[in-house]
Order: sequence, then C-alpha cells, then structure tokens
Amino acid sequence: MEHSTTIKGLICLGLLASVIVGIGEYLLHFLPGGPGGEVSMLEDVPLARASKGHFLAVIGAPLYFAGYYGLKELFKKSSPILANLLFALGVLAFFIGGIWISSRYFGAEVLQRSQGTADHDFYLQSYEDHYQVLVWALRIIVASLSVVYILIILKNKQGLPKWLAIVNPIVLLIIILSSLLWFNPLGIHIAPIAMNVTHFIFFGVILWAFTRSENLLK
Repeated sequence: MEHSTTIKGLICLGLLASVIVGIGEYLLHFLPGGPGGEVSMLEDVPLARASKGHFLAVIGAPLYFAGYYGLKELFKKSSPILANLLFALGVLAFFIGGIWISSRYFGAEVLQRSQGTADHDFYLQSYEDHYQVLVWALRIIVASLSVVYILIILKNKQGLPKWLAIVNPIVLLIIILSSLLWFNPLGIHIAPIAMNVTHFIFFGVILWAFTRSENLLK
C-alpha cells in the first residue's frame, strides 16, 4: 500500500509539471491569431508576459522527472528493462525539453530587438540551428518512449487494460497539434503547449487506470 501511494504521488508530480509548465508555456507562446511558426511566433509574443512564463516553465520542468520515475516504479513488475528504458527516455526527453523551453524568452527578446536590423536573419537562423532543432530531437525521443510504453502496457502485470496502449504520448501529441486543422478555435490554445497537454492526459489516464485496477482487486 505504501509503495502504491508513493507511485501515485510521483505520477501526481508529473501531472503538476504538465500544469505548471503548461501555464508557463502558454504565457510564452499564446497568440490570439494562432502560432504563425515555431520560431517566428517569438517575434510577436509580449515580452512582459513571456518573462513570467519563462520562470514558471523552468521551475515546473524538473517535476516531469518525478512523473516518469513513478511510471518506472509502476511498471518494473512487468519488465524491469522496459521500465528503466521508459524512465531513461522520459528523463532525456524533458532534459532536452527543459533546455529548449529555457531558450524561448531570450530568443523572443533577441529576435524582437533585432527586427529591422542586418543581424535579424542571422539570429533567426542561429536560433533554428541550435535550439529549434531540439524540438525534433524531443519528438523523436517521445516517439521512441511511446513504443516502449506500448510494449509495457501489452505485457503489464498490474491489471491495466490493453487499450491504454492507444493513449501514448506520440499519438496524443499528433492529435493535439492537428487540432489547428480540425478545430482551430481550440487548437490555437492547446497546440502551443502540446507536450504539456499530452502529458496531462497521459499521466492522468494512467493514474486513473492504476487506481481503478487497485479498487477492483479489493
């Protein structure tokens, strides 16, 4: 029972990370007309608001590590190797994600203050080459992480339903980003914070399913 409570507490910290970082990233990224581009959007965000978002996102990001540690502890009974791999990929993903999110405010300030100067295009390209590339690395890691998660769910020994395999981070991320196409009024709000919305659903569904499976065994 104590171990179960610890796991739930750690997953709740992951949920808290998605809320704190999500609010911070919303302040950093939201534009009423929707994101024009993952880098060019920084040229239009209000700097005073983005500054507040920067600190929230940086403070909240390490809590994602706790959430993935909770998943490791939850799934190690099913497969210690896969559980450890899931944790390692989760830590790697949000280590890279933390570096990226910490660059956003400074990138916005540099790009906005250099607009109209000869240096603007240089700064824009430099940001894309050194920071925006991290987003693609993050997405590849999340895709790999999702494959590991699917394998664990399909062989889990915690009594969790197999349909949870569908609720994996890469599928959720694609659905959330594509909301800009299938329901733009919602998409302009959730797409700029897609990774956080993804993990709010991901951790939340796992926590619900784990709690439910425990109750069924009582």
